[in-house]
Amino acid sequence: MRNGINKISVYGDSILKGAVTGTESGHLFDIIEDTSLDLASRALGFELHNQSVFGSIASKTQRRLVKDLEKGVCGDLAILESGGNDCDYSWSEVCETPDEQHFPRTKIEDFDRIMQEMIDACRNAKVTPLVMTMPPLVADWWFEHISEGHDREIILKELNQYSFKLYLNHELYNMHLVEIAQKNNVQIVDMRRAMLEHSNYRTLMCKDGIHPNENGYRYMAAVWEKELPLIKKEF
Repeated sequence: MRNGINKISVYGDSILKGAVTGTESGHLFDIIEDTSLDLASRALGFELHNQSVFGSIASKTQRRLVKDLEKGVCGDLAILESGGNDCDYSWSEVCETPDEQHFPRTKIEDFDRIMQEMIDACRNAKVTPLVMTMPPLVADWWFEHISEGHDREIILKELNQYSFKLYLNHELYNMHLVEIAQKNNVQIVDMRRAMLEHSNYRTLMCKDGIHPNENGYRYMAAVWEKELPLIKKEF
């Protein structure tokens, strides 16, 4: 690309891996061939090293990043994408022990710390960090998804009888992500805003409410194609 960014590494979860759910395959999820960044790499001509993993939380993402930084294989830019799994709960544990206190998979203070450490690690290795915000959650679809096979009333109790709390919790982690990036002068691709600007972002999402569908990934690709050439290489 004209900004000198020729190799991009990606450290995220199922969204940047290209996972879709609810397909006719009968699998829990499928990985599409044309992920948002695969499409963007072909359009813009950069080398892509995608280390995203389905179900990853920030601590696991950090371990993959650190290993690649130590090997010197990250290239010019590292895209950091996390939060969607971190802000979620183990709903099976919630339903099995409804009277106990439960916490997200990654507590917010730990999420902040890990994101800060990943940003610092990138810069110490002279790799430009880039944060992608979390695509928006379709809360009612996600509630139906997590309720399958579980006691809906117990889940609602955990949510204080307010299923939209799922969206608010998701939004909270995204706000922290943006705050950390801004505090560190890290460049952002605001995928959340871009998708919310769509006339009906629900049409971009799988029926589980959290993964983009194939149209959603194509929409994301267009955002990458617009934003990545504008990113400034720090080193």
